[in-house]
Amino acid sequence: MIPSPDNMKKAALKAFSFFIVASTLAFSAAGLSPSPALAAETADPGLRDQAKGHFENREFDKAFETYFELFRQSPGDPDVNFNLGRAAFEAGDYESAIMAFERVLISRPDAARAKLEIARTYYKLGSLESAEQYFQEVLAINPPENVQSNIKQYITAIRASKKEHFLSGKIAVGMDFDDNVNAAPTSSDIEINTTLGGLMTVTVDRPDKDQIYTSMANLNYLYRPLDSAVSWKFSGMNYNAVYRDSKDLDVNLFDIKSGVSIGRDRAVWDIYGLTNHLNLDNSQYLRSYGLGTTLGYTVNPFFLISMDSKYKAKSYFDNNDKDAKNVSVSLSPVFVYGRHRLSLSLGWEYENAREDVYTYTKLSSIASYEIRLPYDATVYVSYWYQGTGYKDVYPLFSKKRDDDVQYISAGLAKTVSVWKSEPLDYRMDVNLNYTYTKSDSSIDLYAYTKNVISANLSIGF
Repeated sequence: MIPSPDNMKKAALKAFSFFIVASTLAFSAAGLSPSPALAAETADPGLRDQAKGHFENREFDKAFETYFELFRQSPGDPDVNFNLGRAAFEAGDYESAIMAFERVLISRPDAARAKLEIARTYYKLGSLESAEQYFQEVLAINPPENVQSNIKQYITAIRASKKEHFLSGKIAVGMDFDDNVNAAPTSSDIEINTTLGGLMTVTVDRPDKDQIYTSMANLNYLYRPLDSAVSWKFSGMNYNAVYRDSKDLDVNLFDIKSGVSIGRDRAVWDIYGLTNHLNLDNSQYLRSYGLGTTLGYTVNPFFLISMDSKYKAKSYFDNNDKDAKNVSVSLSPVFVYGRHRLSLSLGWEYENAREDVYTYTKLSSIASYEIRLPYDATVYVSYWYQGTGYKDVYPLFSKKRDDDVQYISAGLAKTVSVWKSEPLDYRMDVNLNYTYTKSDSSIDLYAYTKNVISANLSIGF
């Protein structure tokens, strides 16, 4: 059944709401709509009718859930995937709609109606290049004149609305509750070497609890000339952490990154320069600068992968022995399925300091899972491991330092649309998070645990 103009008004662009009905009718007349006869018959017919009824009654969330159940029964059915995409689109879940229409095109590469729908969805997401590409593919098969006319109006609107300058940013404030801000060791009695070669037991500070007030401001700018695959990016960030009691831990960080980005088909390659400046306790602590590159590739709608490498030169203001050259490489695959997202990362880092006691090799791994809930809420959980081995023996302890640090984190995030005014879309994010940290070390001084509860509020555009 073809949706009425009223049913389609919310999802379609207001300026082209007539386009959807006209195009749908024309494609049906031309025999270009997905044919139910080509779909597998393994899915429950009663469930199909139920899903169709929800859609016709404009109960799009229920329609999506029912079509998703049909998709689980028959994931290769192009008819189910097509209708799942339409329900997702009308429900405002454009990412799921894209994936559903992509599955139709995997089994039916010539499905012009699916290309038409995916073009609409990309347009709604603001991916104008992808939208135009699919509209052009539909035009290439020479559809009926009224369809061509409406698509050309869409393409005209796309080209007229293309921008060369893009600006985005975020301002965030938060509060953390940390039960071990000084990373005090698990044992308060630590053995160290004396100048005479013996051992002496010293008592170190016990864990201190504190509140930390955080703020962050981030600004991103992108310049992309029309019809160019090369763009220029700039990002700047300022982060502050103010401790209620432990003022000597107050942090102020400035970070700047700028470079070129090259996009080709499914690949994006960024090459950039970076610099940052860190103040600790209102005094200059660390300055670094360097180069980096990131290569990202979208294998399919369900799988993305990126590789990042950096080189940095570090200069410490209070201890020149720690000055170092740092090289790091990471590989990060991402798997997406409906409302589920699994992100993995493997990293290697080597820091060559002026004094070997500060030289280290670090291996890291991160696994993060998140699920999108109704009402723009997200629940997530992550695990992060860092294993660091230092090159030289620590004189005070007569042994090399090897650390194994584990982080377990879980949280809830909620996004609220605050105000929309072209070309800006202001949104507010609320995030609650808990993180448990456990550090094991060959040197007792660096073995500790801590619990941190965080709450922050951010406004982005």
